[in-house]
Order: sequence, then C-alpha cells, then structure tokens
Amino acid sequence: MKKSTLWVAAMAAILLTGCNQAATTGTASPEAAPPAPPAAQAAQPQAAATPAPEAKPTTPVAAAPAAAPATAGTPPKPADAKESRWGQDREQVQRRLETVNTLVEVSSGAKKVASSGRPEAMATRDLARSLRDQAKTLLEKGDLKGASEKLSQATQTMFTAVKEADAGASKAAKKEQDFNRRMESVKVLTDALDRIGKEKSSNEAAESSRQVKTLMGQAQSMMTSGDADGGRAVLDKAYVTAKTGIEHLRRGDTLVRSLNFASKEEEYHYELDRNDTHQMLIGMLLKDSGKVSDPMVKDFVAKAAELRRQADQLGGSGKFAEAIQVLEASTAELVRAIRGAGIYIPG
Repeated sequence: MKKSTLWVAAMAAILLTGCNQAATTGTASPEAAPPAPPAAQAAQPQAAATPAPEAKPTTPVAAAPAAAPATAGTPPKPADAKESRWGQDREQVQRRLETVNTLVEVSSGAKKVASSGRPEAMATRDLARSLRDQAKTLLEKGDLKGASEKLSQATQTMFTAVKEADAGASKAAKKEQDFNRRMESVKVLTDALDRIGKEKSSNEAAESSRQVKTLMGQAQSMMTSGDADGGRAVLDKAYVTAKTGIEHLRRGDTLVRSLNFASKEEEYHYELDRNDTHQMLIGMLLKDSGKVSDPMVKDFVAKAAELRRQADQLGGSGKFAEAIQVLEASTAELVRAIRGAGIYIPG
C-alpha cells in the first residue's frame, strides 16, 4: 500500500474519534485536528478559523420537584354552595325581624305616616305590618329563607308608605303656601278699600271692608283647623268682594278722568269683563249663603242673565254702543242680587 493511502486512512480515523467524542459530550474535540491535505479538504467542510475550546465535563441539572398534592380531607365546594346574605343563621333573621318591627312601628317614618292622615299611606303601612307578621310566622316554622324574603318585602313596602306620606305633606304645604299668598293679596285689597273709602268718606266702603275682614277671619280659622280647601274657598270670596268693592268706588273717577277707549268695541269688552266679575262674585257668595232660593235674589239674577244674553247678541252684530248700555244694566241687576244676599258692595 502506498504511504499516501495509509496517511489518509489514519487521518480519517482520528476525525471519526473526535466526532464521536463531541457527540457524547456535546462539545468540540479537546485537540484541534491537524490541517488536512488537499484531498481531505475537498471531502470535509472548511474548518473554522478559531480553534475549538477545550471541552469540559457537564454536570446534569436536577429536575424540579413535583407539585405537592392537594391537601387531603378538604372536599371542594360545589358551584352552588354560595349562601344568601342571611344564610341559614336564625339569629341573623331574628335581628332582621326586630329591625323591621322598629321601622314599621316606632321609627320617624312610622310617625310621619301616622301624622300625615293620608289613607293611602296608612293602608300601605298596614300592608308592611302584614308582611312582617308573615315573616315572623315563617321564622317560627324554621323557614329562614321565606322569612328573609318577607322581611325584605315589608321593608320596601314601608318605604313606599313613607314616600306617600311625604307626597301628602308636600301637597298640604303647597296648599298652605297658596293660601298665605292669597291672604296677603286680600289684605292689600282691604287696605286699598279702606283708604279709598276714607278719601270718599264712604260708609259703604267701610261696610264692605268689614265684611271682607269677617271672611278673612273665617278662612283663617278653617285653615287652622285643617280644612284647607274650605278655607281657601272662603278666602276667595273675600278676595272677589274686596276687588269688586274697589272697582265700584273707583269706577266713577275712572270713567270721568282717565278711561279713554279707542273705540266702542274696546269699551264693550271692558263692560263684558265687569259683568263677568260680578257673575263670579254672585256665584261664589250665594252658593253657601242660603239665599239662592230667595225669590227676590233669583229675580235679580234672572234679569241679569237675560240682559247679558241681549248684550251678547248686540255685540255679535257689531252694535257695541247699544250692547254697552245693556251690559251696564245687567251688571246693576247683579249688584242688587249680591246686596239682597246680605253682601254689601259700594256702588
């Protein structure tokens, strides 16, 4: 065998030994292979320019310990094991019952319902009491869930009763506020009536003022006793009486000095308003006076109504001058009816 052939075989054996060692240790051979002859270079990939570092034995990494097993003796909770707010605790439900009983019977809300005098609020409170009693019965039977539900219903029902009582209080407060405002208006009109009466030295104005003040006193007494609607009705009578008295006292001066109408039609509408005011007054004053069936008063009212009908026809035909005269006659009949009922107004 030729020397060159032996040399190549020896180099191949060395290279094979290095590859096996690298595969076993995962590192390169500790010694760099000598340069291969041209023939060997053609068969192998080009070696790296930097020699491989010396291989070191590797230490196997210990495996991580397995997770600890679940603690024995603790069974998992089922998905539906979440308890309600009160759960199955009898003491909790008992305390809840005591709280609801306080709410329904002695709380500030209970006192508000009792003092409101509103039937709907008191009926709702009775319903809350019934629900509370049902809860107590269920608790005695051991039905804690049912008792808790009834107590919740009783609480909500009682809250509704308090709201109804508040609504009534708000309505009553508004009535009182409206009454006080109207009372102030009547006082202003009465002062004006007294002042104009003194200026004219009118005994009629003094009598009218006295009647207005009597009505004001009656209205205030009714309001104080809790009859807000009745008091307001009487006070409205006082208001219209004072207003009509002032209108009669001033009417002569107004027509002579300052009342200048642009047309007869405008004056006609002014007289219509005066007639409407007196009709309103006669309706308010005679309704409770017991004089509606008085033949004389009924006659005055009937004449006034007939004259008003004629005036409406004349005004609708454009005959405003004639309609004005008829309206004034109608208003005069209404004044007679008012005086015949015992309510005196100047004029």
